[in-house]
Amino acid sequence: MTLYELMNEYAAANPSSSNKEDLTPELGESLSLFHSSLIECDLASEKQGGTPRLIADPGVIEPSHLSHFIVAYLPFSAITEKTEINHILFEIYSFFDWLDIKKISHGLTDINISKLLKQLCEKQERCLKLNQLLDNESSRILKDPPVIQNTLNDVFLVKKIEGNFVSLKGRHQKKLLRLRLPPDTIKLIQLEDYLDLIVGDTSEKWVLLDAGQSYPKIKK
Repeated sequence: MTLYELMNEYAAANPSSSNKEDLTPELGESLSLFHSSLIECDLASEKQGGTPRLIADPGVIEPSHLSHFIVAYLPFSAITEKTEINHILFEIYSFFDWLDIKKISHGLTDINISKLLKQLCEKQERCLKLNQLLDNESSRILKDPPVIQNTLNDVFLVKKIEGNFVSLKGRHQKKLLRLRLPPDTIKLIQLEDYLDLIVGDTSEKWVLLDAGQSYPKIKK
């Protein structure tokens, strides 16, 4: 079964509140948000009735997908109350626990999900500060923009930090690129962080043109 089908089966067996504005309200609000986050992570999906639905197998789920959801996606949803956030985290934990009970293999089978969720919540503050500093840098560049030869819009993984430079590997790029950033921004960046960026090539260097969210890669 696909991830969407499993989420739908879980939601039918465990009804919860839903938001009619969500793309998949039949999943309940918590799983609908998680479903949308996984689509943003480029998991396989297809449009069904005009709505994208995951067709990926649960085995492709990785800890970093939870990192994206909790650190990069959830803080920018309409969910702000701590009680609501805790409810969502409990629903995500319960979904994977349900998979375990039904002996359905998934990519987080050997992970202590409760512990991982707590660790990821603790990483939100650093990444939110980093998002703001990256946004400040792109605004500075665009006040007096250089001539841009080419642009790249990708989710980059931080592979190296040297002085005020980071070496980045794009999800869809084979070569590393080197980007200079202010010292206060560099201090917040860690190896294996994911950075959602638009960068521009001036032919002499890469510059930051726009910044989305950041979140840490979590290894199994």
